[in-house]
Amino acid sequence: MTDWTRGLNPEQARAVNHSHGPLLILAGAGSGKTTVLVSRTGRMIDDGIVKADGICVLTFTNKAARELKHRVSVKVGAKAKGLWAGTFHSFGLQMLRKYHEAAGLPAQFGVIDMSDSQSVVRELLKNLTVAGKDKFDLEKVLNLVQEFRARGRFANPDGDEYHAVAEALAPQYQKKLKALGVVDFEELLLKPVALLKENAEIREKIQRQYPYLMVDEFQDTNAVQMKLLEYMMGPERNMAVVGDDDQSIYGWRGAEVSNILDYPKRYSPCEVIRLERNYRSTSKILDLANHVIGQNDKRHGKVLKPESSRGVGGEPELFVFSNEEEEAEYVLREIKQAHELGRPYKEMAVLYRSNSQSGILEGLMRQEQIPFAVSGGTALFDRKEVKDVLAYLRLSLSANDLAFRRILNVPSRGIGDTSIEKIVEYMNTHKMGFIKASRLWKEIGIQDKAGEAIDQLHVFLSTLAGRLLNDPSLMPGAKLVEIMKEIGYRDLVWNTSKDPVAGEKRWLGVEILARILDRFVERGGRDQKTLLEFVDAMELRDDQEDDQKKSEVSLMTLHASKGLEFPIVFLIGIEEDLLPHRTLGSDISEERRLFYVGITRAQEKLYLSRCRTRKRYGQAKPVSPSRFILGLPKGLMVTFEEGVRPVSGEARDSLMANFMASLNAKSGARPK
Repeated sequence: MTDWTRGLNPEQARAVNHSHGPLLILAGAGSGKTTVLVSRTGRMIDDGIVKADGICVLTFTNKAARELKHRVSVKVGAKAKGLWAGTFHSFGLQMLRKYHEAAGLPAQFGVIDMSDSQSVVRELLKNLTVAGKDKFDLEKVLNLVQEFRARGRFANPDGDEYHAVAEALAPQYQKKLKALGVVDFEELLLKPVALLKENAEIREKIQRQYPYLMVDEFQDTNAVQMKLLEYMMGPERNMAVVGDDDQSIYGWRGAEVSNILDYPKRYSPCEVIRLERNYRSTSKILDLANHVIGQNDKRHGKVLKPESSRGVGGEPELFVFSNEEEEAEYVLREIKQAHELGRPYKEMAVLYRSNSQSGILEGLMRQEQIPFAVSGGTALFDRKEVKDVLAYLRLSLSANDLAFRRILNVPSRGIGDTSIEKIVEYMNTHKMGFIKASRLWKEIGIQDKAGEAIDQLHVFLSTLAGRLLNDPSLMPGAKLVEIMKEIGYRDLVWNTSKDPVAGEKRWLGVEILARILDRFVERGGRDQKTLLEFVDAMELRDDQEDDQKKSEVSLMTLHASKGLEFPIVFLIGIEEDLLPHRTLGSDISEERRLFYVGITRAQEKLYLSRCRTRKRYGQAKPVSPSRFILGLPKGLMVTFEEGVRPVSGEARDSLMANFMASLNAKSGARPK
C-alpha cells in the first residue's frame, strides 16, 4: 500500500487522512492543493473507504480533472478505474444524457454555445414590440436572460429596458431551446438541478452512486452549482471542498464568495484545515501579498508562510513612469536582459487588469522579434470555421435545427435568404422543426434548383459519419479534412480571407480540429459513440490538446493568470481606474483579491509599475497610484520614482564595455 502522506506537511496530511463528513480545505496560493486532492482521493480508494466509482470530483477545467485522474491512476493502478472527475458542465451533460427522458430532451440533444444563444435571442427580439431593439447589446440581454432563468429574479433589478426585455424573453428563450432539441451551457446545470429537486428517485440514485464528493476551486462556485452540490450530497454529507476565498475573482460572472465563507456554518460540524505553507514564492513576495490581502475584512484568516527553497529573495520593485510608452519600453528591456542572462522566455509573464494595456507592448515585442503569446484571443472553438465543421459532425449523428441552419448554405449551394425565409414561415405556421420543414420544400414553393440542393445536403449528412469511420486508408480526422475540401469549404475559407496568409491561418483551425479528432478516436474507438463524445467534448471546450508550449513570454490579464506561476512577473498599470478598474471594479474587495492573485503568481522576481499619465480617448490624462499600494508599510517594496534602477559601479563598467563592444561590432572595428 502507498503511504499517501509521505513528504506532506502536517496540515496536508490531516486533510489527506480525513474520511467522513464535511471538510473545508483552505488552500492558500502555492500551498500544494492538487497534491492534497490527489493524495486524499487515492488514500480513500486504497484504504477501502470507498470504491473509485463512488467518488465524484468536480473541477472547473478539464485539464485539472485529467491531471487528477492520471496521478491517482499511476499510484493506485486498476483500483482507480471508475473514478469520475470532470467539470460541473461535463457532469451535467453526462446526467442529462442518462436521464434525457425525465429532463424532456431527445436522446441526441445538442449543446449550443454563446454565439448560437445570441442568435436565438436576436431572432426572438424581432417579435418583441420594443423601440430601438436593433441597437440592443445581445450579450447583455443574454446575460440577463440567464440570470433570470437561474434565480427567477434579478440580483440588482434596475428597472431599465434591458431588464424588462430579458424578463419577457426568458420563457420564450426556454421554449425555443426545447423546440430546437438543444440545451445551452446554463441548462447543463439548470436542468440537472431541476431533475434532482423534483425527482426523488433520480436524486437518491445519484446520492447512492456518488457517496463521496470533492470540489476543487470551491471559491468559484455560483448559486446554481451550490444547489447542484446540495442535491447530490447524501445524508452522510461526505463533501470535501478545496479553495481559497482570497482568490475569489469571478464575482462578475456569478461566483459567490459567500459559498466558501459560509461553508463551515452551513455544514456544521465541519472540519476546517488551513494550508498556509507556500512552496512557490520568496519570502519578500509573500510579505507583500499578505499585507495587501490583509486589508480585506470578510475572509477566512490565513497568512502565507514561505517554504520555498528560493529563500528570502529581493524586495518587489515598483517603477514609476511618465506614460505607458516608457512603461512598455522598460518591460521590454528587462525581458531582453533576463533572456540574455539565460532565462527562457516562458519563465516570464506580463500581467495587467485590462486587455487594452497590452497593445504597445505587443508592437514593441513584434518589432524586437521576441516571441510572446497573448491570452484572451479568439479561442480555437470560437472560430467560425471550427464551429461550422462541428455543425457538420453534429448533423452526421442527429438532427439539430441550429446546426442545420448554420451550414445550410455554407459553402454556397444556391439556397438563398428567400428560400430560408419560406422554410421559417412554414415551420412557424405548421409548428414543426426547421429540418423537417426543409424536406417539404416542394410544398413550400421553393424553386427546384434550391430544393434539390437541400435534398442533396440531407443525403450527404446521412452518409457523412459512415464515410469518416469506414475508410480503412485514412483516419477519421484526415478523412474529414478531405471531405471538407471536396465540398468546397476550403475554397470558401480562402476566398473570404483578406489574403492567402489569413486564409491559411483560418484553414489551420480545421486541420487542428481534425488532429484532435484522430487523437480522440485512438483513445475511444472508431465508432459513432466516440464521434458523439468528441462533438460533446468540443462543444464543452475540452480541447484535448497537449499542454506543451513554446518558449514565449506570456501576456495576460490578471483573471487569466489564476492557477499559473512564473519565475519572473511584471505587474503593470498599478493605478486607480485600472486596479481597481473604473468601470469593472465596483467590488473593491474582489479587485484587491485580483491584485493578490497577480502578486502570488511570482516565484522569484516581481516587478510592479505605474504611470503618471495614461492616454484615454487619445489624450494623456494624469493618473494616481492604486489605493492598494498606498499606505503599505515601508520595506515591502523598493520604489524607483524616475523609472530607473541605479546602477552600481561594477555593473556600470560592464554595461559600458558591452555597449562599446556592440558599437565596434557594428562599425567593423577591432577592439583595442
